[in-house]
Formats: sequence, structure tokens, C-alpha cells
Amino acid sequence: QRRLTEEKTSIQRSLDSILYPILTLPTEITAEILLHCLPDKPVAPSGNVAPMLLGRICRKWRDIACGTPRLW
Repeated sequence: QRRLTEEKTSIQRSLDSILYPILTLPTEITAEILLHCLPDKPVAPSGNVAPMLLGRICRKWRDIACGTPRLW
């Protein structure tokens, strides 16, 4: 059990050290990308379509999705 916990901690540290290029984009560009992911026709809000779906990707995307009025 201890070995698994140590291995998990090591893997998590490695993952935390990775800088994902998409997360380095300016907020405005990411918001524009999210806008292009919206369905063509208005649909009832659902966690299975943009913008709600996109907010599940990561914290930054959730913050951008919630803070971009044009997405709603």
C-alpha cells in the first residue's frame, strides 16, 4: 500500500510539472476557441454540450467559459 502511494505521488508530481501549451494561450484566444465549439442551433443547457462540456476540461477552461458572456 505504501509503495503504491509513493508511486502515485511521484506520478502526480511529474504530471504537475508538465506545462500544457494550450493553457498558455491568452484568455481571449481560448474564449474564441470555445465560441467556435458552440452548437449551431440553440439547445437546452446540458453538461454534454458546449459551453458546459468545455468547462469540464480543466479549471482554467471552466473559469473562461463561465466568465465569457458570449458563450451564454
